[in-house]
Amino acid sequence: MLDPSFPALAPTSAITPLPPRRICSLASPTVSGLPKAGLRDGNTLWNGPNSWLVLDEDARTLAARTGGAVVEQSDGLFLFAVSSPFAREILKRLVPIDLYETAFAPDAVAITHAAHIGVRIWREGDAFILACFRSFAPSLHHALLEAEETVARG
Repeated sequence: MLDPSFPALAPTSAITPLPPRRICSLASPTVSGLPKAGLRDGNTLWNGPNSWLVLDEDARTLAARTGGAVVEQSDGLFLFAVSSPFAREILKRLVPIDLYETAFAPDAVAITHAAHIGVRIWREGDAFILACFRSFAPSLHHALLEAEETVARG
């Protein structure tokens, strides 16, 4: 898991750096029973062709069922939650996709970029979750803070 030397990223009213979670990458030639492109099913998220992320649980059962392979990603990814009445306003300054419910349903997943940083984005309840490579977390945090400040200024 993340080492204590990783810099602490301060939360705000809308942006929360999330504590480490178990994240596994599942590569499988069999897609039966796994979310289709651009979707999530519970803790299993589409992550590209024949690839899924499995959150908070052991992916080996899925791998055995689908003939896939699992790689632990917990140390490699950093997660942010963006949640407030202005979450979409904050994110629209950073991501080039439409996050309104009509275009980005609660079970949607997108592979995109935020402030030129590659991210996976999905929703958990009212929050948008952004996952980026750990080394980009401080830069993404800074971009999120700047977007939040821009929205707050009106």
